[in-house]
Amino acid sequence: MAAARAFRKQLTWRFAIHGASTAIVGDSQLKYLHQHFDPASPHSPAFLCQPGTCIGDIGELLDFVPKSTSNLILHIGSNDLANKNAPTAFNRYVALLDRIRHEKPDIPMVFATPVLPRAPNQRLRRHNWRAVRRFNFEVWEFNLRLLSLCHEREGVFYVNHRIDALPPWTVLVADGLHPSFAGVSLLAWNIYNLLLDLRRPYINNWLELAPQPEAGAYELREAPSYSQALRRDSSDATC
Repeated sequence: MAAARAFRKQLTWRFAIHGASTAIVGDSQLKYLHQHFDPASPHSPAFLCQPGTCIGDIGELLDFVPKSTSNLILHIGSNDLANKNAPTAFNRYVALLDRIRHEKPDIPMVFATPVLPRAPNQRLRRHNWRAVRRFNFEVWEFNLRLLSLCHEREGVFYVNHRIDALPPWTVLVADGLHPSFAGVSLLAWNIYNLLLDLRRPYINNWLELAPQPEAGAYELREAPSYSQALRRDSSDATC
């Protein structure tokens, strides 16, 4: 629990008003993803963002996942591949999936997102082309292994954002690491469609009759005058 308390100081979490059935856990690339969702919607996910987190750190964040969660989306691996090779990072990912299945048996479905490729950091005086080239090669191998794992393992699914098909300068900010506004929008759009697919089995029945509005929803009411509003507010203020 000491590690969990230490994480809580840096952890950024966003919970919807209603209990979320889906939680998204990942690194700082998810920092602004919640801005594309409505916190009042019962279908919005919970967001847990830990800057600088690695695959092995996610296990310490499971305590913060809401108990109502039945679907978990993982967006991790970028920090691991910055200084580790793809096989090492992949083995850690498999160990994380085993831990989730053991500690969170109420979460039957885990969705794995691919690691996003990087672009040269334009804020540096000397471009880091060599490091970016090595990183993207490890990303390519890691994502292939992850895709194969999702095909073979029950309850684990692959969510491809297709960001690698776009020019880096259109989806990444100047540091070449974090997604830009367009990149975050693309991530949010894919997550939104994933959530819609999860609900689709429950919304595929068409109604034979038009849904009726709630009682009093369209009731015409006379607008109160200014003096009436003042009297109403003053009476409400008393206790």
